[in-house]
Amino acid sequence: MPNINNTCAANDEYEVIGETQWQIIESSGDEQTINIHGFKYSKLRATLLHTVCILLCGLPYFALAYYPSYNRFKYVKCSLKTAKEICVIDSDGGWTTEKVLEVDLNLSNHRDNRLRYFMFKHNRFIWLNDQGVFINVLALNEKLTIQLLMENMSGINKRQQNELIKLYGTNSVEVEVKSYWTLFVEEVFNPFYLFQVFSIILWSLDEYYQYATCVFLLSVATCMLALYQTKQMSINLHKMAGSTSAFTVTVLRPTRMGREECVVNASRLVPGDVLVLPPDGCVMPCDAMLLTGTCIVDESMLTGESVPVMKGPPCSSSEIYSTEGHKRHTLFAGTHVMQTRFYGNNQVLAKVVRTGFYTAKGELLKSILFPKPFGFQFYKDAVKFVIFMFCIAAIGMGYSIWLYVVRGSLIGTIVLRTLDIITIVVPPALPAAMTAGIVYSQNRLRKNRIFCVSPPRIVICGKLQVMCFDKTGTLTEDGLDFHSVIPLRSGEKFGECVVEVSSLAVTSPLIQALASCHSLTSIQGQLKGDPLDLKMFEFTQWVLEEPGPENTRYDNLTPVIVKPATSANGSMQNLDDFDPFTMEIPYEIGLLRRFHFSSAQQSMGVITNVLGQPQMVYFVKGAPEKVAGMCNPETLPENFSSVLNEYTSNGFRVIGLAHKKLDRKMKWVDAQRVKRSNLECDMAFLGFLVMQNSLKPETTQVIRELHEASMRLIMVTGDNIMTAMSVARGCLMVQPHQKLVLITTGQPQTNDSRPPLCMEVVGEGAPPKLALDAYVLALEGKTWAVIRTHYPELMPVVLARGMVFGRFGPDQKTQLITALQGEDVVVGMCGDGANDCGALKAAHVGISLSEADASVAAPFTSQEQNIKCVKLLALEGRCALSTSFAIFKYMALYSLIQFFSILILYNFYSILGNNQFLYIDLVLTTLLALSLGRASPGPVLTRQSPPVSLVALSSILPLIIQVSLVLVMQVASIYLLYAQPWFKPVEGGPDVEQVLCWENTVLFIVTAFQYLIMACVYAKGWPFRQPFCTNYYMMITLVTQSVFVTVLLLCPWQWLADFMEVEAMASADSEQTMFRIYLLLIPALHIILAIAVEASLSDCEKFSRLVRMMRRRCDKAAEGDAARPLCVPSHLQLC
Repeated sequence: MPNINNTCAANDEYEVIGETQWQIIESSGDEQTINIHGFKYSKLRATLLHTVCILLCGLPYFALAYYPSYNRFKYVKCSLKTAKEICVIDSDGGWTTEKVLEVDLNLSNHRDNRLRYFMFKHNRFIWLNDQGVFINVLALNEKLTIQLLMENMSGINKRQQNELIKLYGTNSVEVEVKSYWTLFVEEVFNPFYLFQVFSIILWSLDEYYQYATCVFLLSVATCMLALYQTKQMSINLHKMAGSTSAFTVTVLRPTRMGREECVVNASRLVPGDVLVLPPDGCVMPCDAMLLTGTCIVDESMLTGESVPVMKGPPCSSSEIYSTEGHKRHTLFAGTHVMQTRFYGNNQVLAKVVRTGFYTAKGELLKSILFPKPFGFQFYKDAVKFVIFMFCIAAIGMGYSIWLYVVRGSLIGTIVLRTLDIITIVVPPALPAAMTAGIVYSQNRLRKNRIFCVSPPRIVICGKLQVMCFDKTGTLTEDGLDFHSVIPLRSGEKFGECVVEVSSLAVTSPLIQALASCHSLTSIQGQLKGDPLDLKMFEFTQWVLEEPGPENTRYDNLTPVIVKPATSANGSMQNLDDFDPFTMEIPYEIGLLRRFHFSSAQQSMGVITNVLGQPQMVYFVKGAPEKVAGMCNPETLPENFSSVLNEYTSNGFRVIGLAHKKLDRKMKWVDAQRVKRSNLECDMAFLGFLVMQNSLKPETTQVIRELHEASMRLIMVTGDNIMTAMSVARGCLMVQPHQKLVLITTGQPQTNDSRPPLCMEVVGEGAPPKLALDAYVLALEGKTWAVIRTHYPELMPVVLARGMVFGRFGPDQKTQLITALQGEDVVVGMCGDGANDCGALKAAHVGISLSEADASVAAPFTSQEQNIKCVKLLALEGRCALSTSFAIFKYMALYSLIQFFSILILYNFYSILGNNQFLYIDLVLTTLLALSLGRASPGPVLTRQSPPVSLVALSSILPLIIQVSLVLVMQVASIYLLYAQPWFKPVEGGPDVEQVLCWENTVLFIVTAFQYLIMACVYAKGWPFRQPFCTNYYMMITLVTQSVFVTVLLLCPWQWLADFMEVEAMASADSEQTMFRIYLLLIPALHIILAIAVEASLSDCEKFSRLVRMMRRRCDKAAEGDAARPLCVPSHLQLC
């Protein structure tokens, strides 16, 4: 039972400020920081707020619906102890108000009968009265030791369960599926739809019924589509979450006579319950730690790893239990337990440690429901640009007010024309147009079997600067090929390498180690497990059997037996052949207990017993350095290091093997209880297992292409550093002209001194100075830990030049990704999803190589098991980013083109007609914007990367010039019109707004050409997209609309001119005909100048370099330091 009054979070910090009126809660578990404030409801404040809302025709209610933080005006601050409402401010600045709930709680160690708590993002925060703080309920169990968890195997009684449900909540991760009406109300309060409603009302008042109707129908269709997609997403998420109330589980309950089994609904499970796992497996309803037995678990839903994992109970110790640190002993919610294995008549038991949204499955759902926002310069600049457009609209509104007031127009006309400016400058279709490129990119990725659960991250792929790769299964083949075994011969040196099992005696300790030290299991007659274990076991030519309960040859039931495939005379030897009165004892080895591999231990072990032998033997295999530390130094050969370096430097994966004969008095029960640390000492070294890990065929070519694109590449692996460096050389991640500098660490000379660091150029020794452009760094996980702790001043150098990181644990991989992100670069990570989950989630672009449609480990999942997906994502990302830039610029120009034309027409007592608005907004610009989004990615990655900032000089200067050209061409067309002798201007008046006039016709035709010109300018292909001539939709739209507008200018039919509200062709007026031809020269000149501006500024590499050079001048000092040669610091030793 948790002690509520005396519990503080091990990984959480709670800071109380301002006499408990507010509090900061920091949690390292989910990396969120929240700031909470205590409030009480105020009737006076609420009455004033509602009064103001009513007086303002209910408009503030819309703001309150979209910005819930403003609801806090209904409350007054108070202490957290007496608060009825909690205002929560998350780490991203979002505000929300949560009610404080109270419930009766009768726990033996809880002094108060009332439990106060509030919920935030499916996290429960409870009030600790003694400490005066709220804590996450998860913190109650974060100091539990493994020994404490394993003490009580009888579970909890029903009364305790009922009380703990009040404390922890039910074991439910159900996702609410909202009704269409609820979704509709939430969608309507979106500012985008509110702006649409405002625009439709405004156009209806101005008698733009056709346009308003079309926009209304489109808005309804868009809203319905959005509601359907949201509903389907909720349904899919609900199905993914499942329902724990739909099935029952068996738990243990304590009784006076011992314990009994009891069937309960899975939704009523609480921490402390002891589950009885069925032999045929099940789907885990919660996170639970194994107490007895072993399980074969399919965790592909969580990690994307298709290989089943064998899990067993931990050793009883005072070590603090954590689900991440002890995942080899933890069954996670949502994973499929395929089989359970037990000893004798014992049951397979597991203790519940987490329930509900605190389970691994719950954390996954929370990450989907409340995704971590990521800052991207493009989106930030887009918001700034929209605000800037509102400022322009304000200027235009001021001008139109002045213009119509001077004319003496009616108030209604002034209001309508002024408000109309807003709908022109800030187009309602902007958000939809911006997502077009991303949608098309996502569809193309899906065709390449790359799935994305976070579409906005596709754009981030376009600015990928640093790409990190796991080694095994990512750069190299997932499976390992057996190369050889290097046994330890009699004497002090290794013997010759062995490639045939026949060269080893079947009873030799080395062959026993190879046959028994693994985590293989038989599922439906097929061996399953780690690929390395499979290859190793295949080499021995032994067989693995999992006997039934009738076979009891080893004190108790042995879960796994291994034996030679054939006996001495060549016949198969089965377990059931054994008869002690008629034949010899068969040579078989029982695997009594397995200590599964863990990244922290870098090894695995197994306690074995040869049938008929009284003495047990412990075998271990793992990282050679780790195994050597377990062995008696006298058993290690003299050439241990030289042989190890010889093979690892050539890219082989080397595994160390050792064994130890255990005390003859040790029995099966003792073997189940002995601590691993007591076994892994004073062992005898046996030899090396050498595996060949070949590069995938696609690896080298993709690495070369990424290098050519100036992308920085990093390898971060749990494998040996020498092997990692060899693979990095082999796949050309380390360029031929670059030299690898290996940084290692040693033992401190005194207790107070820092561990020394040693640098050497691999294969050459260490020069006194290292030029940064020619050297890259390699280091191991332990060196990384030393540098982070004792040499923080070296971290910038390591992050800037580090390329190969070996022997990195899962947490260290995440640390590296986070540290790189701190250098203000976009970081990607590609791995198989097994030990890389933390790094994949932390990276801006996480790519999991998995056969699943989507892996929870990363926003991107590639079913193609190679790194070609990185190139494809980079290409699609650059295409999507440049397309989003193009569409945004086009929509901005579209707004300003119409803005200028409307203001000019206002000045000449004219305005665009309904059909003209309809054609421009719904036909011309919509088709062009959608066609722009269909651009395909370029074929190759170039060194040049797409711009990321809309407000950068290289982006804003060409845009300003283009806007200026638009205005100049429109004014020029009016001057050309006024220069015609036959032209008669519109006769003005206070409320004159003539549509059919030459001013209208000229500006409508010229602006229509300008929309086409801008689309043509921003549809350029190279270097991030295919040439726009390959975009058939774009070509068809440009050609057809250009022909239509040209016909409308030169020779419009009467019916067409009437429909489009333009001046018809005068049959006998040659001057008007020549004017129409001259007017065509303005768009022709415009397109030449516009393309020249774009080519000379936006596409000019020299101009871009000039802008970058100007930007870097302010950072000249820092740049100068980074360019200096890297001299070996005084505290670094030369190797």
